[in-house]
Amino acid sequence: MASVRRPSTQPLPRGRHALGSEEAAAAHRARLHEAVIKLLGTQGYGGTSVDELASAAGVSTATLYGLFAGKQELVLDTFDAIAGDAGGRLRTRAVAEGDLRTALADVLSAVVDAVLRQPEAARLAVVDIAALGPSGVQRRRALTDGLQELLRRAATTGDGLTVLSEPALGVLAGGTLHVLDRHLRSGRMRPLRSAALDLATWGAMYETDAPQPAPPRRPAVASHNGARSPLSQGLPHGRHGLPAAFVHRHQRERILEAVLTLSAEQGFEVTSARELATRAGLSRQTFYQHFPTKEDAWSAAYDQAFLELFSAAWHAGAARREPAAKVTAAITACLEQLIAEPGRARLLLVDAPSAGTAGSAAIDRATQAFARLIAGAAGERELPAIVPLAMVGGIVSLVGGWVVEDRTADLADLTPALVEILFVPLFGSRAARAATRRLSAGASGTAAQPADDELRLMDAFARAVVADGLAATRLADVAQREEIALDTVNALFDDELDCATQALDVWTGQLVAAAAGAYLSAALDPPLAAHRALEAVLTHVARTPALSALAVSDDPQIVTIISKLRTRYAALFLQLVGGQLPAADARAPQPAALLEVVLEGFLAVVGRFAQEERLAELPGELTALSLQSLTPFFGEAEAQRVAEQTAALR
Repeated sequence: MASVRRPSTQPLPRGRHALGSEEAAAAHRARLHEAVIKLLGTQGYGGTSVDELASAAGVSTATLYGLFAGKQELVLDTFDAIAGDAGGRLRTRAVAEGDLRTALADVLSAVVDAVLRQPEAARLAVVDIAALGPSGVQRRRALTDGLQELLRRAATTGDGLTVLSEPALGVLAGGTLHVLDRHLRSGRMRPLRSAALDLATWGAMYETDAPQPAPPRRPAVASHNGARSPLSQGLPHGRHGLPAAFVHRHQRERILEAVLTLSAEQGFEVTSARELATRAGLSRQTFYQHFPTKEDAWSAAYDQAFLELFSAAWHAGAARREPAAKVTAAITACLEQLIAEPGRARLLLVDAPSAGTAGSAAIDRATQAFARLIAGAAGERELPAIVPLAMVGGIVSLVGGWVVEDRTADLADLTPALVEILFVPLFGSRAARAATRRLSAGASGTAAQPADDELRLMDAFARAVVADGLAATRLADVAQREEIALDTVNALFDDELDCATQALDVWTGQLVAAAAGAYLSAALDPPLAAHRALEAVLTHVARTPALSALAVSDDPQIVTIISKLRTRYAALFLQLVGGQLPAADARAPQPAALLEVVLEGFLAVVGRFAQEERLAELPGELTALSLQSLTPFFGEAEAQRVAEQTAALR
């Protein structure tokens, strides 16, 4: 990633001089490029004006406008100069001879060397360009495509065979740019050389003598993108008799939808609060009643989209026993969620970097959350530390490319490719081939085992244990009553204790994912967020009465299982919500300890309702339980405020 060629930093002489007009224009252009690199790296695109760029370059604004139509054209021209110079140098290099890892390491090390020579220019090309919205997205895609071509050269043998599939090349290129992005933003450049070698090791895992092409584009179908959103219908003016809480939520959702549309249209960093309010059909005063700043609105939209996607992955994975089955289910669930929510898919996968520094922390948290899932699935298999993060970044790049190409509705076609991308490092090439064969069998209608047998057996087993106790319950008897083959049972569970453990693990994981998603949907109002989390928990308990009753059983073995799960999942909940549960005052216990106290009281209530076989009625106790649970965290006044605010919705 070499820089533009540096001109003299001295301004041109005034009056007559020996430079011709073209030479003078080239010197002005080069100095303006240097000003863009310097200022955008410290102030961001939205925070840098044309006047500041001209002043930093030592030219007049008239000279700047004589060369460029405006700031955006200048920044794009700077990017093109950087990418053209760097790309030309890298494309003309000879690829090192040797095995695939050696060739990949040679290319990736050369890219890192280019970045380290001119990190400020690299930052503009990799990081800051995203703030330009659609034009920046286009340039960033071009950068990914260019890197993919370099990697393809490294993966092509002397007789012309490319030993990496197209999806693997795309993910490796996208993952590499993600790693560069993280290091350029943090300024931690020294680890990049070793990261290049780790990325090469990762890429070489996908070597194959039968590389798969990219999934073909489906025939175009009529688009429904022009359909009006239900939120586009404004509320009636004047007195309308609508509940205040409904109006509040409707206005908030319209603002969040405005974040999605304006981020896609022009990038978020250059979007103002006034534009968000106008697009939402609200006054600025109303906007600020919901969000203190435009960045808070973006964070709410992004967090909502991320938690819905993460919850889909978590729910799907938690319902499976084997790590490979968990990964396949999570892939399928994520793609289905992205297809169902194309606007949020675009924000997560394409437009989020346009928020600039305001969005960096949220993007990093989301990436790390999915990277932890990947690292957890690897089990004892050792992966270089950078690989799970690079895998997430590469998958975002691959799937985001389809979103940019208006192929969101076809994302399910990427399932086999993503199975390969995740399975090869986690479980090996043989497991990846077996998984893709199973997917093909399922697609052709030859899958033999109903997907819900495991969950059905868990539920029936829970009912039996609650009625008779764990020691008196035989898994084989439960399976026979449910007409589930013993071979299936033996493949799913080791014994009765294993079935109970897995059932409670699934139930608890789903509960935590639902609670965390509900909390983050209102994270800017923590008391309301906690209320919504509790509401999600009560709904989950009411919908899963057998497993809920098992979770509060007094059977000694069940108590031991629940104790371990409660500790783990309480910590996960606090991690997912960012540790944002405050205490009422400085003398109160810390959030983790306080949450444990609240859980004790809550589980006691669930236990009473379970004994009375009234778990379906538990959501009716929301107000009382909310007051009881929120008061230790937020104080009695805040707990009462939330109770009154939410009462209007019922």
